[in-house]
Amino acid sequence: MSKGADTTPDLGPQTRLRRIEGIAWRMIDEEAVLVNVRRDDVMHLNPVASSLWSSLDGQASLEDIARSMTEEYDVDLEVALADAITFAGSLVEQGAAEIVELE
Repeated sequence: MSKGADTTPDLGPQTRLRRIEGIAWRMIDEEAVLVNVRRDDVMHLNPVASSLWSSLDGQASLEDIARSMTEEYDVDLEVALADAITFAGSLVEQGAAEIVELE
């Protein structure tokens, strides 16, 4: 995806993301609160989204994260993966996460 593009990032099961440095976040009662000071934006994440957010280390693929979510929550892999891809795309669009390029 080129910088400045107004399109949704093309994410798939093997995509790896990492949290953007400079996004302050804290867990409060199993929910994450993210503060993007560059955009003057605050996001409140539910426990499922918080689990995904905390897993964005640049190492685990979205499929890896979805598999771990099936163990923690009562959800099928296909549903967990689709939700993970959709939510990850919104994090990229909002400037909270970035795609890790594999070398």
